[in-house]
Amino acid sequence: MNKITILLFISFLATNTQADVEIVTIDGFKISNMGAHGLMVSKRAENSKGIFSFLMHRPYCICENPSFVVSSPEEEERPAEDSYTTGSMRIDFKKAKEIEYLVFLARPEAEHNVIIPKGAFPSVRHAKLLEIDTVYGKSRFIMAGFKDAMKQATKICESYIPYVEEKVEAKEMDT
Repeated sequence: MNKITILLFISFLATNTQADVEIVTIDGFKISNMGAHGLMVSKRAENSKGIFSFLMHRPYCICENPSFVVSSPEEEERPAEDSYTTGSMRIDFKKAKEIEYLVFLARPEAEHNVIIPKGAFPSVRHAKLLEIDTVYGKSRFIMAGFKDAMKQATKICESYIPYVEEKVEAKEMDT
């Protein structure tokens, strides 16, 4: 996942522009295109401006690169881009697990940051509630319907229909 993709994602969320694939499931998951062969599935936090997301790319259509969009910390110093910060992740009220997060995107002019859990972290596949606690604050995500959103995104991915209309330039023809 490159930083330009994340910048596009943040600007997409901020402007709510219309995309060719933009589906909101009945469980509140948003499935959006990230180019002709990539999808992003995201869910807004219940108690903050945070967003949980993951990507899916063709040809393999595997759910990958879980990440969190979080607001800049109010009281603490903002971690630098490409550095690591620690926090915790808790699934379904079980014991919180300490997690190391890569600060993937932290531009001084942006109020949002992107952090990615690194190393071992609890599986979110069967989660009903996902909570993270970092220097950026606490975020809680209601994950009901997550497996269904993953299945729906996989079906879209496996359809091999381009997610965005590819522009075809007109050519002069000799007649």
